Amino acid sequence: MKGAKSKCKGLFTMSKDYELRWPGHPNIYCNGGPRDFTFYFSEPDGGVNSETGILLLIPGFGASSRSNVYKKMRSVFADQYNLVTVQCDYFGQEFMQGSQTVNLNYSKEKLASIFTRMEFERICSNGFDINAFLEIGSNYNLNISVKEVLNETMENFNDMGIMQAIDNLIALHYVIKIIEDNQFVFNREKIILFGQSHGAYLSYLCNALAPHLFSLLIDNSAWIFPAYLKSSRYLTTKIGKMTLQTEFEYLAAKLDLDETFLNLRLLYRLFENNCKIVCYHGTNDNLITNIEKQSFCDEVAHCLYNEIGPKEIDGNIFKSTSHGLDADFLAFFSHVFEGISFEYSEKSMAKSVQIKTDKYVYDVSYETGMPIVTLTKSIV
Repeated sequence: MKGAKSKCKGLFTMSKDYELRWPGHPNIYCNGGPRDFTFYFSEPDGGVNSETGILLLIPGFGASSRSNVYKKMRSVFADQYNLVTVQCDYFGQEFMQGSQTVNLNYSKEKLASIFTRMEFERICSNGFDINAFLEIGSNYNLNISVKEVLNETMENFNDMGIMQAIDNLIALHYVIKIIEDNQFVFNREKIILFGQSHGAYLSYLCNALAPHLFSLLIDNSAWIFPAYLKSSRYLTTKIGKMTLQTEFEYLAAKLDLDETFLNLRLLYRLFENNCKIVCYHGTNDNLITNIEKQSFCDEVAHCLYNEIGPKEIDGNIFKSTSHGLDADFLAFFSHVFEGISFEYSEKSMAKSVQIKTDKYVYDVSYETGMPIVTLTKSIV
């Protein structure tokens, strides 16, 4: 495809894979400050035709566009289902991964009481050597609490909301523009969202900001409101005999954000949903209960709720009833997608949108060809 530089492909995929770094949406938290972001897309080996659709993949915490499973999904789905598959490195996503740098919540006196003198000197003789600590500590039955050093700023942080959703919409529209510039025709009634956990939550935000765009939203375990805006995120890691619990305290939790917009139950009362939503949720989800999720889905037009309990565990698609369902993402998508039929349209569905909450008015316009979101304070 013209206008995009192809990356190397895997041995068993025939899709054409691309990676581009272009301007992202202006930072709404910094008076529209400029920024760039990277997005990825794959087209079917046979090219784009009138039956081709577009699939926007949105990962959640602990995953990214560079994750092997998402690389595979982009390539496999492009060929197997005649889809242009799209992903991006969205706003603050690097702060959603595993631990990188930590502060130990232990004094030197406490460490000296745990380790031998030789071990203590190796760990603390030249500042604090985290690698030595992990190596030596793995031999002890310890429960250690640490805090992640996130270094978030207003220029880039895990906002868990609107900026992350906008980046995904921008990536999608960039790819649509590339298709159009190459004078290809595709099925505009076959634009799909597929997300896991927080990625599924962001899919709902994308649909709210562009309610005329998507025909299908596939939701695996979305929460209704980001839990880490109310409490810290904790990751537990077993290193030998030692258990390491890492706390992530996010900047977004300290900000005065618009909770009406961020709460899907409240947000989806503010517009008419036209997108078919297929929702899967486990009976043992620790971030949002199946009862809450079904109640939300029952309120939303065109939302089909599927509950995964012990009887639905098949060891193939679903392996647990917990958050994320330990799902095989490729098998899961196939399970849902192959039962869906799509109408056909070449007509652009880009329409200006306005969402009003008690806090802000959100205007989405397409004057530049890209979705640009502006916020103004609501008049009380």
